[in-house]
Amino acid sequence: MTQKIKNILNALHSLQDSILNIESVDQEHEDIKQAIERGYFRPQEDQRLWNWFARFLTVREGLWEIIDEVSDALHHDINLIEHIDDWRYLVSGYAAACLLARMDHFLIDNIAIDKLTQKKLNEKSPVHRVPRKQFTKIFRAFTDPDSALALLRVMTFIAVNQEQIAALEKDEVVGELVQKLPEFERYVDASKRRYLKRHLRYRWHESRRLFASARQRTTFLFLEQGGRFVSKVGDSSRRKRVRDRIRSELLQLLKPGDVIVTRHERVASNLFLPGYWPHCALYIGTENERKNMGIKIDKLRALRWSGDKSVLEALKDGVLFRPVTETLSVDAVAIVRPVLTVKEIAEGIERACQHEGKGYNFDFDFFRSDKLVCTEVVYRAYDDLHKIHFELQERAGRPTLSAEDILDMALEGEMFSPVAIFGAPGCRRKVVVGNRVRKSLAKSYK
Repeated sequence: MTQKIKNILNALHSLQDSILNIESVDQEHEDIKQAIERGYFRPQEDQRLWNWFARFLTVREGLWEIIDEVSDALHHDINLIEHIDDWRYLVSGYAAACLLARMDHFLIDNIAIDKLTQKKLNEKSPVHRVPRKQFTKIFRAFTDPDSALALLRVMTFIAVNQEQIAALEKDEVVGELVQKLPEFERYVDASKRRYLKRHLRYRWHESRRLFASARQRTTFLFLEQGGRFVSKVGDSSRRKRVRDRIRSELLQLLKPGDVIVTRHERVASNLFLPGYWPHCALYIGTENERKNMGIKIDKLRALRWSGDKSVLEALKDGVLFRPVTETLSVDAVAIVRPVLTVKEIAEGIERACQHEGKGYNFDFDFFRSDKLVCTEVVYRAYDDLHKIHFELQERAGRPTLSAEDILDMALEGEMFSPVAIFGAPGCRRKVVVGNRVRKSLAKSYK
């Protein structure tokens, strides 16, 4: 349980850093100013604004994922909190909620302040996989009275239990975050609080009824999922296409060093890296395979790479060793293999493992090695290893590597080779292997 909270805190830290970068908008402000004067956005201005908005939405979804996870852990009712881990979840979720309010406030008050920009951000962007009316959804959620009332109930719960919260300041897990809570709460600014309080007085009769029961369900979902791409990221009520039988087949095919490229049908992530295939992970093998290949890593990492851990994957909580069953809990998957010897693959895995434990790179900056995006794990493992060389593609003015860039290399066949594909159009009934893989893979995204 405590490890899950630590993973949430790692994600929260990376997201907070990314928010600071998102709020650096000198170029975007100048673009918007020029567009307003002439009455339209030029192509380059349009592209820069959409690249910014894609990053904004990606980070926003990351915060929502934390809120979802916290809400699930607390059974969607903060009045059921009893144990120390429950309070830790509460603090983490509340901080994420405050950061979400900060982001929405910034969008509404600093970016989309005119009709032209609002209209632009309500357009559909197929390149970034962004549907229509996203600004309107965020604005409605931010100003919705019922959502505001729900947020005030959470704030009230925090205030009533201030003594318990303050006792966590020295907690080894969330102590640092608790100390920063007053800073986070500033994002729910004074005017917003006054509005919330006025609205609460206006609806006193309803509020009295809501607060009367000690069992009142009060959740972190204070925006009622407003402005999201999907009703819930990673909706647990919907089964993924890769189920037990398919997963077993894929496990039989996987070898250490393989790249697992995946797609969730209803998950909006990595909007900065467009395409049908947005995500990838590195299959590093089991503990026994590591020993058989002679892969050398430090003792602490060897302890973490044990049991069911056989994948190195960068997600919002950082670059971690993970069970392959989690990685394959998806709707579509492709497996590609580096054209290298076993010894070279072992070297690549050793190189990649040096980055285990780092944070997630929400800014997609490939020249920043302290945090990694998903494709960067593969990049750091194999770039300039024997004949493999990655040509980074410029996106939004910065060099990047997308999962589909890796698939392109597999289709060319010199540095990677396609192994299997499942779940994409044309191969949703069985795993495609052999001579048909290349054609099915190309058809899935070309």
